[in-house]
Amino acid sequence: MSKAAGTLEFTDLGEPRMFYDPYPRFAQLRASAPVSWAKAPDLLRGSGGFMVTRYEDVLALYGGDDQFSTDVLKHTALSRFSWALPPTIRMLMQTMVFKDDPDHKRLRTLVVHRAFTPKRVAGLAPDIAKIAEQLADEIATKREVDLVHEFAVRLPLAVIATLLGVADQDRDKFHRLVEQLGAASGQRWGRLRGFKTARDLAKLFESLIEDRRLNPDDGLVSELVRAEVEGERLTHSETVAMVFLLLLAGHDTTANLIGSSVLALTENPEQLTLLRQQPELLEGTALEELLRYTAPVPCGAPRIALQDCEIAGVPIPRGSQVLGMISSANRDESMFDAPESLNLTRKPNKHVTFAYGMHYCLGTHLARLEGRIALATLLRRFPNWQPTVPLDRLRYKPTVSLRGLTKLPIRMY
Repeated sequence: MSKAAGTLEFTDLGEPRMFYDPYPRFAQLRASAPVSWAKAPDLLRGSGGFMVTRYEDVLALYGGDDQFSTDVLKHTALSRFSWALPPTIRMLMQTMVFKDDPDHKRLRTLVVHRAFTPKRVAGLAPDIAKIAEQLADEIATKREVDLVHEFAVRLPLAVIATLLGVADQDRDKFHRLVEQLGAASGQRWGRLRGFKTARDLAKLFESLIEDRRLNPDDGLVSELVRAEVEGERLTHSETVAMVFLLLLAGHDTTANLIGSSVLALTENPEQLTLLRQQPELLEGTALEELLRYTAPVPCGAPRIALQDCEIAGVPIPRGSQVLGMISSANRDESMFDAPESLNLTRKPNKHVTFAYGMHYCLGTHLARLEGRIALATLLRRFPNWQPTVPLDRLRYKPTVSLRGLTKLPIRMY
């Protein structure tokens, strides 16, 4: 910790309260210490880094300012020790999430403009609806379900398998590996086991990509293989990394959105009643409010200061890591009226759930589509939602970069 950082307010993002109910702490920081020091064992190296909590500062940090970089391999001590990273982790750190322009622009253009297009995502709607109905059929046969594992996780996982074109004979293996990877991420020592699971998934993706090179179709992976802009193509390792990124970005995040949205609605029965009376709100303000309120991704990737600078009057030395708390920005009193309240008709609603600037989430269209269809299906199929444990006994995943329930026992009938 630098001398300047030692005078700042300190937050341990690994404390239980920061997983279960971080919002009171963020409100304190916004009011009196908008730039503070945070320790995040899963995210920030060493003793921690600077953390910004106000809306305007989060936007400035993630808005493409050339004072900051997202390339942690290039601008941190990891550059000297990257050889020691597990191969899969090293591969993922070469994706667009951890790249600045022009590398970021090249990768994003190849993927978004040629393969992962809004039109392709919209074409998934019938498949998503079918999957949601099948899962709802299973719920209807049971007295009680864990909505997280039996619906919220299974729906986006099946959608990603469909999007990637995972063969029927490989789907059980695919589902098992993804579930193992998710379980490992929430355990202190499980991450070591997770590295092996990640390698096994990478091998599955490599086989899938090689098959699409030999037997191209009109699916996403074939488009990634074919994608070319001004003579540039994705390398083999970039293609594998991109498939992996689409899985990680499109699975846990959407599962968290679905589970947390159901919980938020049960905690706010008047809003649930409103949504039952006006389900068309899901096409507009309701889903955006649930995205703001639940913030499935609480923070963006850390940025590295490329030069000495200041944020809100606090000196940020060159080389420092700075973390923008999206979940705090989404509840900033200067931007949102009664931000701690769920208001499904909120308008305007300039939330930053999908981040901001050039690293704006490429999965926004898919997340919104899955969220709308999932919630609409549950609302239509089940007039009654009754959690079967006290809400204060529910637990969240012990990870800093994702916020979602571990379980949601509930009766739906």
